[in-house]
Amino acid sequence: MKRLFLLILAACSLLASAEVITMDLTTATDLLANPVTYSTSYGDGYYDCTDVWDSTYNDSGFCQFIYTNDARFMLSHMPSMMSYGGMSWEGFTLSKVSQDTANVFGCVANGGLAGVATPYITGYYSEWVTEAQGFSSNIILFDQEYYPEYVYICQNSNTMEAIANGNVFNARPFAENDTLALIISALNASLEETQSLTYYLAVDGEKNNGWVKVPLTALGKTSGLSFRMTTTDTGDFGSNTPLYFALDALTINTAQPTALPNTPTPSTSYQKIIVDGQILILCGEDKYTVVGQIVH
Repeated sequence: MKRLFLLILAACSLLASAEVITMDLTTATDLLANPVTYSTSYGDGYYDCTDVWDSTYNDSGFCQFIYTNDARFMLSHMPSMMSYGGMSWEGFTLSKVSQDTANVFGCVANGGLAGVATPYITGYYSEWVTEAQGFSSNIILFDQEYYPEYVYICQNSNTMEAIANGNVFNARPFAENDTLALIISALNASLEETQSLTYYLAVDGEKNNGWVKVPLTALGKTSGLSFRMTTTDTGDFGSNTPLYFALDALTINTAQPTALPNTPTPSTSYQKIIVDGQILILCGEDKYTVVGQIVH
C-alpha cells in the first residue's frame, strides 16, 4: 500500500512539473526580434497581401524564421531565400485575412480560432524547394524536445476554390475519389522525419470546412514538426492543386502523455468513417484515428 502511495505521489509530482505550451501568434517576431506587423495594402486578387505579414516576400536572412513564445517555436519562412524580386514565397507566414475570396492567404474560417480577423498561420508547401533542400519547405522547430499534443488545421481559401470549382490555374474540381492530404511528421535534430500521421483536407467527397483539431500524441518526443502535402490532381510539373493550408494553436508538452494510444485489435471488426474531413476507424461504439488514438 505504501509503495502504491509513493508511485501515485511520484506521478502527481511529474504531472505538476509538466508544462503545456500553446503557440501564441501575438508574440510573433522575426530573427531580430522585430514584432510581426501586417500590410495594409499590397497585391491584388488571389495574392492580396492586405492583413498579411508585411515581410512575407522579404527574402533577407532575418526573415527566414518566424519566432513565437520567446523562440520556443520557430516557423520556416522562405527557406529558399529567393523571392524572385518579391514574386514568390514558401514556408509559413502570418495572416489576419477575414474574407474567403480564394485569396492564397485566407482560410475558409475567415480568421483564427479566436474568431474572424484574428491571426492564424498560412502554409505554402513547395514541392521543388523541398526536393532541392532535402527536407520540407514547411517545418516548425522547437527550442528543445517536446511531446506534441495537437494542432488545429483549416482549409485555405485558394485551395478550396481549386478543389471545389477548379477555377485556379490548371486545377480541376475534386471527384469523390480524389484526396488532398496533409502529412505531419516528427523531426529529429538532423531534420530527419521519423513518425508520421496524415490529416485529409479532402477525402471521399468530403472537404475540410473549418478548424479541426488534429491529435499529434502519436508522434512522440520530437525536435520539431514537418508538414507536407499530396494531391491526386497532378500534371507534368507536379501538383495542380494549390498546396496551401492554415494552422493555429499548435500545443506541445514537456511531459509524455500519461495514456498510450488505444488501438483496435485485428480480430475486431471495424469500418472506415469520415468525420470533419478526418478518416476514423469505427470499432464497435468506439472511434479511433488511423494511428490508433481513441476519439472521445
